[in-house]
Formats: sequence, structure tokens, C-alpha cells
Amino acid sequence: MRGRRMRVRFLGVLAGVAAVLSILAGCGGPSYLEGSTQEATVKGTVKVRGKLIDGGDLHFNASNPNRRVETREAHVGKDGTYTVKAYIGLNIVTLTPPKARTKAQDKAYFGVGYDEQHVDVKPGENTADLEFLKQ
Repeated sequence: MRGRRMRVRFLGVLAGVAAVLSILAGCGGPSYLEGSTQEATVKGTVKVRGKLIDGGDLHFNASNPNRRVETREAHVGKDGTYTVKAYIGLNIVTLTPPKARTKAQDKAYFGVGYDEQHVDVKPGENTADLEFLKQ
């Protein structure tokens, strides 16, 4: 009798574990594993050390290594705004600042090429105000 109860209990626990695993498997993965090539619009502003920049280029790189897609680029306007069509899911964003015209700008942009931001792009229109080298 005791052996039979233990087997029934073990089978019940095993069935519960199987149910939990099947529920978890049915959930969507994290957005950084998004594999679709669907795109969405991303708009926003770009700051470096707290100040809007007037030019430069943003590079949106879809972070899923299994998704072989090109980097999306957006030019930053003189008012510090940008618009880009980026891939849905997590994107790693880097900035190429405009060419420094003064020593002060050169100092302000120093190191910005090594900073990155993460933008989780959702279907539809997205807003992402980016700040590089936060103070």
C-alpha cells in the first residue's frame, strides 16, 4: 500500500512539473530574442552629457545574433531629433557624433563612441529619448 501511494504521489508531482514546464514553454521569449524582421517607427531626441546634439548618426543594431539583418541608421537633426524604422525587439543603439567644430565640442563628445543605449522596439510607434554619457 505504501509503495503504491508513493508512486501515485510521484506521478502527481511529475504531472505538475510537466504542466508548469509546458506553460512556460508557451510564453513568448524575452524581446531581445525577437526573431522577426518586422519594423516599427522610433522617434525621439538625443543628448550627450545632458545637452541636445545638433547632428550625428544613430545606429540601431538588432541584438538577436540569430537574426541576420543590417543595422538601421538615423541622422540626428539640428534640433536633436531623429526618426528611424528599426526592427522589433531589443536594439543596441550607438552614436557617431557630428564632427567637433571646437575644442569644447571635442571634449563634450569624448568617449561617446563607446557608450550604448538599449531600446526595446514594440510594434507601432515608439518614443525613445536617448542620453549618452549621462552625468
